[in-house]
Amino acid sequence: MNVMRLVTACLLFTTVAIAQEPTQDDFAAVSAMWGELDAGRYLAADAAVHSKAFGPDGKPKPGFVYDEWAQIQGLLTGEPAPPAPDGDAPAPAAADLAALAGATTRNAIDAIVERAKTTRLVILNEDHGSPRDRAFALMVARALRPLGYDVLGIETLHNAADDDEAAAMMAALTRNGHAGRNTGAYLRDPVFADFLRQSLALGYRPVAYEITDHNRTSDVEARIAQREQAQADQVVRRALDAHPASKVLLYVGFHHATERPQGESKRHWLATRLKRMTGIDPLTIDQTTFNAYGAGDLPLYERIADRAGKTPSVLMAGGKPLVVGHYAGLVDLQVVHPRTTRIAGRPDWLAAMGRTPAPIPADLLPTQGTRLVQAFIASEGDDTIPIDQILVTAGKTPPALMLPSPGTGAVRYAVQDRTGP
Repeated sequence: MNVMRLVTACLLFTTVAIAQEPTQDDFAAVSAMWGELDAGRYLAADAAVHSKAFGPDGKPKPGFVYDEWAQIQGLLTGEPAPPAPDGDAPAPAAADLAALAGATTRNAIDAIVERAKTTRLVILNEDHGSPRDRAFALMVARALRPLGYDVLGIETLHNAADDDEAAAMMAALTRNGHAGRNTGAYLRDPVFADFLRQSLALGYRPVAYEITDHNRTSDVEARIAQREQAQADQVVRRALDAHPASKVLLYVGFHHATERPQGESKRHWLATRLKRMTGIDPLTIDQTTFNAYGAGDLPLYERIADRAGKTPSVLMAGGKPLVVGHYAGLVDLQVVHPRTTRIAGRPDWLAAMGRTPAPIPADLLPTQGTRLVQAFIASEGDDTIPIDQILVTAGKTPPALMLPSPGTGAVRYAVQDRTGP
């Protein structure tokens, strides 16, 4: 079982509103899910939580277990499951709707590069259930590399409290050039693993900074503060101070990217603490709001998506960046992801990672039921993450695998068959 991942999930659960408090059985199911992922058994991980994520009528049950299950769907399909219905979700603020009505958009990478030149710290967030966020992160990493960005801090990397031990772990990761199943919980996602694989090939040096010693207090604010400060301390020590001539790309989850105190409790998330501790004004970017899937704000997204074009863009108003929704006033830029189209049954944004469609070998197609077909880089070890994987159902037209361009190396295949719901 991935104990650190489960503890972190429990901490994150306390920071969001959910329909019903998780039970011990819920936590046990999620623990079993992550245990199956530790072993690379993706369909078994799905089965471990499916019955608790859905009611007897097959409808999603909003809450902790469904949110964890939804992450599995991203790993299996490349696209997150839609959020469970939430009748308490607030309507968009009138001010946000008015701002969007007059907003324009600009190419996101161009805007990020322009502003990244004036700082040495860029902080980009992600929705942990949205693989497309990781594909965009690769676009950012590529664009920033010529500007001197060569340190990549990633929240999910497994960590050690001792700096020398952590540095040795990162050196081994750099030598290997790819993630294994125990490199980091979210790295079980083939898209995330390839973001890391390609970033290492670009010359980025990885840095782990997640907290290693969780406070067991029942005080939610104390636990959040402890985690944020521990992360900030390690980013300063291991990234900014250890590499004084380098520029740093920090890849974080959700509100860790906010650079001003947030909410009634005035929480100081990671970016806020780093700004105060270092005097660096980071470039902070939210890409979780304007997304049709995962935790995206669909009513806001629908107001701008058709004006945003076919490439990721940022919102502008009066020639200045516009940020609305939960992150208004808290980050510098807000990315609008384009609507997803299909290439051979797969999300089009996979092509931007250097992928091309490849038919699934006929002998791997199922004759009954549902099968997970996996492709691995042949030169990588048995503990590696698939370069791609996709669910295939007997009797239905199979989607393609999205594999690296021909000539970049051979792949090997594996399958997993569904035995549960």
